[in-house]
Amino acid sequence: MAQDYIVLETENELGKVQLNKTVFSSIAKNVIDEEENVKLAESRTFKNGIVTKIEDNLLTIKVSIKVDHKANVSDVCAQLQNKIFESISYMTELKPDSIEIEVVGFIF
Repeated sequence: MAQDYIVLETENELGKVQLNKTVFSSIAKNVIDEEENVKLAESRTFKNGIVTKIEDNLLTIKVSIKVDHKANVSDVCAQLQNKIFESISYMTELKPDSIEIEVVGFIF
């Protein structure tokens, strides 16, 4: 069953830390906005080009982008995937289970 939040493991007995899936979407969007060869693709299916799913406390992110036509698509996607993973891991101490990068077009 899909969830709207993920529960982080804490070291103390004071309570639970729960993060809404919009937190992860915002982090991914910030990473994409910082990249010069990439633009977030929007469509009718998903408003901001990012689909975040949490199932069984596992995080899956799917990002649809447009890539500059002069850039190496494979390198851009690999770097973007790595930066999103590192940013989420650093900011939330959670390692995403899956980050999918989907190229849906090019920037001319």
